Amino acid sequence: MLKFANRTCLAVLASLFLVVAGCGKKEAATPFTDTEGLLRYVPADTPYFFGTLKPSPEEVFDKFEPAIQEMLVSYGDMLAALEEMLEDAEEAQSEEEAAEREMVLALLRGLRPLMSPDAYKAAGFNRESLAIIYGNGLLPVMRLTVSDSDMLDAWVAEVETEAGGEFAIGTVRDKSYRYFDAEEVRIIVGTFDNQFILTFMPLGFSDDQLAELLGLTLPAENLADTEKLHEIADEYDYLAEFIGFMDMELLADTFVDTPSGLNAGLLEMMEYDAGTISDVCQAELSGLAATMPRMVMGYEGISAERIDSSLVVEIRDDLANGLSAIPAAVPGLGRAFDGLFSFGLSVDLKAAREFYAARIEALENDPFQCELLHELQDSVVAGREALNQPVPPVVYDFKGFLAVVNDIEGFSAAQQKPPESVDGSLLVAMENAQGLLALGQMVSPELYEMDIQPDGKPHFVELQAATAAGIESAWIALTDDALAISVSEDGDVRLPELLAAESMSPSPFISINMDAARYYTLVAESMDAAPADGETEEFQAAMSEMMVDIGSLYDRFMVDVHFTARGIEVSMDTTFAN
Repeated sequence: MLKFANRTCLAVLASLFLVVAGCGKKEAATPFTDTEGLLRYVPADTPYFFGTLKPSPEEVFDKFEPAIQEMLVSYGDMLAALEEMLEDAEEAQSEEEAAEREMVLALLRGLRPLMSPDAYKAAGFNRESLAIIYGNGLLPVMRLTVSDSDMLDAWVAEVETEAGGEFAIGTVRDKSYRYFDAEEVRIIVGTFDNQFILTFMPLGFSDDQLAELLGLTLPAENLADTEKLHEIADEYDYLAEFIGFMDMELLADTFVDTPSGLNAGLLEMMEYDAGTISDVCQAELSGLAATMPRMVMGYEGISAERIDSSLVVEIRDDLANGLSAIPAAVPGLGRAFDGLFSFGLSVDLKAAREFYAARIEALENDPFQCELLHELQDSVVAGREALNQPVPPVVYDFKGFLAVVNDIEGFSAAQQKPPESVDGSLLVAMENAQGLLALGQMVSPELYEMDIQPDGKPHFVELQAATAAGIESAWIALTDDALAISVSEDGDVRLPELLAAESMSPSPFISINMDAARYYTLVAESMDAAPADGETEEFQAAMSEMMVDIGSLYDRFMVDVHFTARGIEVSMDTTFAN
C-alpha cells in the first residue's frame, strides 16, 4: 500500500512538473508543424501538397515486405518482357520515332535492376524514408529522404550504366545535379541533403530560380509555418502517414493574377499572358474556383489489418446542401456483402432535377460575361430545354439500385469473351415497385403468368431464352419499394436478405465493395487466356503474375461516395489479407 502511495505521489509530482515546465513554452512541433523537416522546402502558398510525414508502423512493414518483394520480381519480369517487345518491334519510320524508342528502352534498362528490396536499400531508402510531392508555384517537386546521399548518388550512377548512358551534369550553388532536356523542359534529378529530388523547369530558368526550385534557397514562409496541414488534420482526423490537399482557388489565381515567383518564368515559356484576361473574366473565373475551393485527402487509420482513408472535395455551402438532398434510401447500399463485388447508387431524381434547375436559373439570372465562359453559358439554353421535356412519372419513382455479384466464371477480357455464368442479385429501389414489375410483365410471358405480391416472397422463374451468360432461370421478389432478381442457385435465400437489408442514413450516392484477391485473380485468369494484340506470351504472363501478387496483399476494398455539408466525401476502406 505504501509503495503504491509513493508511486502515485511521484506520478502526480511529475505531472505537475511537466505542466509548470510547459507554461510559456511553444507547443512541441508535430510532423505537420515541423519547420526543420521536409516541410521547410514547401512554400506557404503551394497550390498542392501530398506526402508521408511519418513512417508507417513497423507492423505494416513486417507484414508487407515479403509480398512487396514478390511484386517487385513480377514488375522486373514485366519490364524485361516489355523491353524485348520493343527491341523486336519494326524499325521506326523516322529519326524522331527511333530516338523516342531508344529513350524508352534506356529507361526500361535502367529501371529493371531497381526491382528488388536490396536495390532500394542500397540506395539508402529504408523504413524511415519519407516522401512528399508539392508545387513550387505550378512546378511539381518530389522529395524522398534517404539515409545517405552518397549511397543514393552511387545508385543513380549504376542506373545510368544499366541504361547505357549518362545524364548531363549541372551545377548550382556548388551543388551538382543530373538532368536531360526534352524540347523546352529540363528534367532534373538531384541527390543531395540526403534526399532524392525529381522536378523539371523551363530551359530559360536562371541559377537563382533553379536554386529556389531545388530548395537551396528556402522559402521566406513555408507550409509548416502556416499550420495549414495541422488544421486539415484536425478537421478531417488525418494522420501524418499520408495527407494532402489541392487548393483550387490558388490554382485559379495563378492564371488570372499577374504571375510571380517561379510561375512567371513557367507561364512565359508557355506563352501565357494573364494580362490578356479581362477584369470580368478574372472575377468570374475566381468565383468558379470558389464554388469548389479545395480538395483534401489522407489516412484516417493504418495498421497491419487495414487502411481507412478519404478524399473530400469541399464545395460552397449552398451547393453542398443541394447535393446532400440527392441520395435516396436503397436497401443494403453501403453495407458489406460477401462475394466478388457489389455496386450501387442512390438518387432522388426529383431532388436532382430541382438542384439542376436551381443552377440553370442562377445562370439565367446572372449570366457569365466572360468570353472564356461563353460555351458554358450557351449550355444553359440546352439545359432549360431538357428541363422542359416531359418525364414519365415512373422515372421519378426510381431511387437507385444495388448489384451483388457472388461469382463470375468463364470471363476473358483478353479474348473479349463474356462470362459463361454469373451468380448474383440485383435490387432496384422504386417508389412504386409494382409499376416496374408491371412493365416487366408486359414484355415477359413468364412474369405475366405469375402472381407476384409485394410481400418479399421469392418466386422461381424459368426463362425461355438463355442469355450469353448462360442464365436460364432466376428468382424474383417484390416489396412496396423494391424489386429484386437473383440468378443464384440459392436466390430464394439471398433475395429476402437483400430486401430486408437496412438502408443507411445518410445513404451513399455510390457504393462499391470488392473482394480484392478474387478480383485480381479473375483479372489474372483472363490475361492468361490469350495475349492481347501486340503483346508477347512472356509479357502477358508477367502481367498476370503481377495481378496475383497484388491480390495476395488485400482482402477487400470498399468505396463510398457521400454528399455532405462539407461537399463530396469519398471514403476508402482497404482490409488486408491474413
